[in-house]
Amino acid sequence: MTKAERLTGIILACLLFLMTLNSTWYFLGVAKVSVLQWLVFNACAPSSVAYLAGFILFLTRGNKVWLSVAVIPIFFFGTMGFFVFPWNGYNLMAQISHITMTLNMLWGLWLVLKEKNFEALGKGLLISTVIFVPFISFTQDYCRAHAGDVTSILGI
Repeated sequence: MTKAERLTGIILACLLFLMTLNSTWYFLGVAKVSVLQWLVFNACAPSSVAYLAGFILFLTRGNKVWLSVAVIPIFFFGTMGFFVFPWNGYNLMAQISHITMTLNMLWGLWLVLKEKNFEALGKGLLISTVIFVPFISFTQDYCRAHAGDVTSILGI
């Protein structure tokens, strides 16, 4: 990893951390939702925390598997969020967060794939599937069952 790649990763991770703090403050502090509702209605936050934990593990241990572990939730909640949330008003902050999540994911994938480290990618995606597919399923079921709460809190 070059110094420029490392610096880019650190800057992106810091931005993601700040965005995660901001959304957490909104949901827990302003909207006053429960921790369960925060996890479900703001699934971007736990997804981002998973990426940030993997990023720190990568920096400290050098194992690129950790860069791939959060790909599925980051893609699902971050990148796909481009198509769910409107691009106006206060939703622009959510979209900026989705952009930041996507850029972090792409940075991690770049480091893994530029060296053709398919083993790290495969292991990371397997871990991601085992952990986050049930989480995604749970969040979707919960949101469907509490659609009125979701729409009022998120303003959709």
